[in-house]
Amino acid sequence: MLLAYLLASFLLFDATCPKQFYDPNSCASSEFSGGSRYICNDSPTSCQTFIVYRARHGFETVSKISRLFGVEQDEVLHANNLTSPSRILEKDWAVLVPINCSCSGNFFRSNVSYSIPEDATFTKISCEVFGGLVKLHTLVKEHPSNANNLEVGAEVTVPLTCACPDSNNSRDGIMYLVTYPIVEEDDTVVVGKRFGISPSDIWVENNLGGPNPIVFPSTTILVPLRAMPSINSSIKDPDNEEHGFVPITSTVMTGGSINQKNLYAIGSGVGIFFMLLALAGVGFYYKARFKLRENKFDSLSTRSSAASCLSPDLVAEMSKYSLVSYSFEELRRATMGFSEDTKLGSSVYKGRLGVADVIIKRMGFGDAQRTISIYSKINHINIVNLEGVCYGESDFSSSYLVFEFVSNGCLRDCLRNPANVLPWRRRTQIAFDVAIGLHYIHHCTAPSYIHMNITSRSILIAEDWRAKIANLGMGSVIDSDKERGTDVMMTFEGWIAPEYLRHGSVSDKVDVFAFGVVLLELLSAKEARDGTLLKKLGFLTGGGGASGCFEELRAFMDPSLKDYPLGEALCMAILAKACLEDDPLPRPSTNDILKILARMVR
Repeated sequence: MLLAYLLASFLLFDATCPKQFYDPNSCASSEFSGGSRYICNDSPTSCQTFIVYRARHGFETVSKISRLFGVEQDEVLHANNLTSPSRILEKDWAVLVPINCSCSGNFFRSNVSYSIPEDATFTKISCEVFGGLVKLHTLVKEHPSNANNLEVGAEVTVPLTCACPDSNNSRDGIMYLVTYPIVEEDDTVVVGKRFGISPSDIWVENNLGGPNPIVFPSTTILVPLRAMPSINSSIKDPDNEEHGFVPITSTVMTGGSINQKNLYAIGSGVGIFFMLLALAGVGFYYKARFKLRENKFDSLSTRSSAASCLSPDLVAEMSKYSLVSYSFEELRRATMGFSEDTKLGSSVYKGRLGVADVIIKRMGFGDAQRTISIYSKINHINIVNLEGVCYGESDFSSSYLVFEFVSNGCLRDCLRNPANVLPWRRRTQIAFDVAIGLHYIHHCTAPSYIHMNITSRSILIAEDWRAKIANLGMGSVIDSDKERGTDVMMTFEGWIAPEYLRHGSVSDKVDVFAFGVVLLELLSAKEARDGTLLKKLGFLTGGGGASGCFEELRAFMDPSLKDYPLGEALCMAILAKACLEDDPLPRPSTNDILKILARMVR
C-alpha cells in the first residue's frame, strides 16, 4: 500500500510539473540523460535570462568574465550590484551573467565563442573554464571532429545550458529560469535562500520531488524567479542542518538517449527510491554540504609558513637520522639465516630483533635510498613505520630495510579467512584508516606523495584491527609546479586507473581510484582485478524499485557478513562507484571521502 501510495503521489506530482529534469550526471560524464540539456518544444523560441558563473583562476574579475561570455561588462556589473570591473572576486563567488537563450532543434542553448589555449581539452573547457555550464558530451557532439585534436587559437562554439519559461510557468508569474551550477556546499534549501525563493519552487521546476532532494556538485539546476534575479553569495547554511551522507558524484547514470515519454517514469522511479530509503529508516539523503573549500583547506596543510618559526621540512630531514643502523649479521640471526621458514614473499622476511618482531625487506641500494628519503618525511599511525636500515657495502650490493611487523597480515588475507570474518564495524574502520593515510600523503607531506599501488595486499591490519598502508617508496612525488609526478616505479597488483594506463597521467586521483577498488573488496570480500565487480553495482544506476535495489545490494555483499547496516553498505557502494569514475575529474578527493566515512565509524 505504501509503495502504491507513493507511486500515485509522484505520478500526480509529475503530471503537473514542467518538462525540465535535473540531470545528476557530473559535467565530465560522457552519458546523455534526461536533463543533460533543457528541451524547448512548445516553449518560446528565445528569451533574455541569466546564468550563474563561479569566479575562478583566470576569470576572477567582472572584466574577464564578461569577455569570456561575450557580454558587456556594464551589464554584468549592474546585474551583480558591483562597481569595479577589475575587482578580484573570491574563488567560487557567484556572478550573474545576462545571456540570450534560444531554441535550436529540440534544446535551448546560448552560444559563446571560445579561443582554444594551449593544453586545452574539452573536459577542461566544459568543466573547468565554464564551470559545468555545458556538459562534456554536449561540447563533443557540437565539435565531433575536434574532440581529440584541438588546434591552439581556433575558435569553438560553446553551447551553454539555459532554458526559457514555458506557457505553464508564465501563468505562475515565472519570468526567468536561471542556470545555477551546484558546488560542494550547495543544496536546494541554501540556493533558495540565496535567491529569496522557496526551495519547493526549485524542486518543482527541476522535477526533483521532495523534501530535501539530492543535488550533486558539477551539475546544474534551474532557479525559477518571478522578478529580476538577485543573489546573496554570502549565505552558506544558516540553519546548520545535518543531512546525512554525501555521495560525491552522480550515481544515476543512463546509457544512450532517453525518449521524452520515459522521462516522467524515470523521475518518478528515482523519487520513489529515495523516499523509501528515508521511510525505511536508513536516514541517508546524500546531500552535498562540503563547507571546506580547497583554498581554505590548503591553509591547513603542513607545508612551511613564512610566519612559522618551526619548519616541518627541517624536522623531516632530522627524522631520517633516527633510523637504527643494523649490521648484516644481526639481520641474518633475526631471520635464522634468511631461511624459507621466515620468508613472507619475494625478498621479504619476518625476523625478531630483541623482543620485537619486524619485517625485513631486501632491495637495491638506490631503491633503499629512495624509500628512506620518502619515509623521512612521513610519520603517521596509518602508515607502516620504517625502523631501521642495513646498507650494502657498495651501490651494487643489496641493502635491507627494517619495518614494523603488522600481526594480522594484509587485508586480502583477512577478507578471505572464513574462520575469522571481518565484522562490518572493522571494515568501515579499515576504510577510514586507509582514507586518513592517503589524505596524509596527498595533503600533509612536502612534497605531496602519490602511492600508486593501493590494493588489499598493500594494506596491513594491526593487532587491534586498525589499517596501515605499506609499500611506500615505489610511487610518485608530486612537484608543486607540475601536474605530473616524477620517478614512478611500481609493479601493478590490481585494477589501475584508466588515465594512467592510457596516458601515463599521475595524480592523487589514481590513488582514489585504487581506494574505490578496495571499497568493493571490503563490501564483497572478492578480489577486484578488473571491472567485473563494478558491473555488479548496476543497480545504482537508478533502474528498478527500491526493494529490488536492496536485494541486489545484499547479493553483492560478502555472504559471510551476516550483520551490517544496509544503509551504510549502500553509502559505501555509492562512494566506491564515485571513486571508480573513468574520468578522474569527478572522482572525490580524500578530503571528501573522509567526510563521508567519518559518519560510519563508531
